[in-house]
Amino acid sequence: MSLPKIKPLEFISKPIIENNNTDLAIIVIDETDIEKGTIHSSELTNLDSQFNGIIQKLISFGDFEGKWLQSTVSISDNSKISKRIVLIGAGKKQDIKPSRARQIGIKSAEIALALKTQQVTFLPYSKLINSKELIAQVHAGFNLGMYKYPNSNATAQAMAESEKPLQVTYISNISGCQEELNHTEIINNSVNTCRLLQDGAPNIATPKYIAENIAEQAKKLNLNVQIWGAQKLKEMGFNAMLAVAGGSALEPQFVVIEYKPEKFSKTIAFVGKGLTVDTGGYSLKTPSIHQEGMKYDMSGSAVTLSSILAIARQKLPIHVYAVGALCENMVDALAFRVGDIITGYSGKTIEVLNTDAEGRLVLSDALHYAAKDLKPDYIVEYSTLTGAMIGALGHVGAGVFAFDKELEQIVIKASEETGERAYPLPVWEEIADDNKGSITDLVNLGKNSGGAGSMVAAAFLKEFTEDIPFAHIDIAGVSDKNQAIGYTQKGSSGYGVQLSVQIAKKISGLNS
Repeated sequence: MSLPKIKPLEFISKPIIENNNTDLAIIVIDETDIEKGTIHSSELTNLDSQFNGIIQKLISFGDFEGKWLQSTVSISDNSKISKRIVLIGAGKKQDIKPSRARQIGIKSAEIALALKTQQVTFLPYSKLINSKELIAQVHAGFNLGMYKYPNSNATAQAMAESEKPLQVTYISNISGCQEELNHTEIINNSVNTCRLLQDGAPNIATPKYIAENIAEQAKKLNLNVQIWGAQKLKEMGFNAMLAVAGGSALEPQFVVIEYKPEKFSKTIAFVGKGLTVDTGGYSLKTPSIHQEGMKYDMSGSAVTLSSILAIARQKLPIHVYAVGALCENMVDALAFRVGDIITGYSGKTIEVLNTDAEGRLVLSDALHYAAKDLKPDYIVEYSTLTGAMIGALGHVGAGVFAFDKELEQIVIKASEETGERAYPLPVWEEIADDNKGSITDLVNLGKNSGGAGSMVAAAFLKEFTEDIPFAHIDIAGVSDKNQAIGYTQKGSSGYGVQLSVQIAKKISGLNS
């Protein structure tokens, strides 16, 4: 079964407005363009004349002041250009940053969807969106806002309508804008892939479904793909991952994708946790409402496996591995139990104190494989690992636990540049000691029973990365409720794809 189809975007950048009778013209205006109910910008005045003064009328009526994300919709006074116009406020100069540019795109998409438009002309006249990078972030936001997981009850006609391309034109004479939009669209495609995998029902988006769909896309790009099932994992000694998967009727899948360009100087491995459903095992998640969002526990793998597609399509000069450890954590006669002792791929012994702390067990095998067998220069891992992360950073940012200062700076700088918010957090030695076992090398739950849970989990993962610079990114709060990007719909966010591509760019030297 292939991934469902979503509404595609056709986009282009043009230097001037044309009389193309578009459905909707979106005009982005900042507060400095307006003074005492009057347009205070020669560029905006010239634009207003093409619309026969409708912009000034809306401003003089007090309908619009340019405040952040304020909007107003009107019938256009020049239907040769557009049937409708919408004004969107960009706020004040000091407010602009990539994440806010993206929010303008999201807001625009929500309006376009509400008006059921098929053609949109984007006029980012605000001085605050005056670079190709920020226009590209608007486009990224527009893609986020347009995304909608297909309704399984939709009629054939509705499905056909949803698959009709929406045409988006960006009016900009900035050099290189079209090329920047093209690069952004490559990332958008991977973000959409990530979100479709995240939003899939657990009986659809199974380990095999994810592995096969990603492999199909990767092979079209001539990437090297390996997929291991239970037998190969047993031969390799991936006993921690197999223990977690033991209670499921579905076979686990371990996916490794490699992108290797002709010229590169550095290698990075992106590793992702992929629990396609997590009941908690015998440490059952109770009440049952705590299981509702557990289909998103595979978001780490969705991010890593989708990101490498964008990196390959952009032909970045960096050697990349993407690792996805996919399985279910279920309750069954063969499911692992509290008190079990596991010897994982690393050879270290682990006592199971809680079967709902399964993600770190799966990742222990995946990370040690990445370190020992792939031998990259850096390892960056994504996982919805701890509920404690939501307590720390809410649904606004991811926690970054980096065990290398250079890599930490790369990740945080990439976060700032993409607007996918992340915050560096420490791992103190006293907390890391909570992972030490009394009858085993390690325990899979800190002895403080939840105290500093995210830090304890990060320290546990570090045990399996040898001396390779390593960063653990806990996306528990942003995988499906990412408030930082201004996305208001429920469901997946695709958080991490842009971040991964930017990390790869920075390590490759393209964006240092």
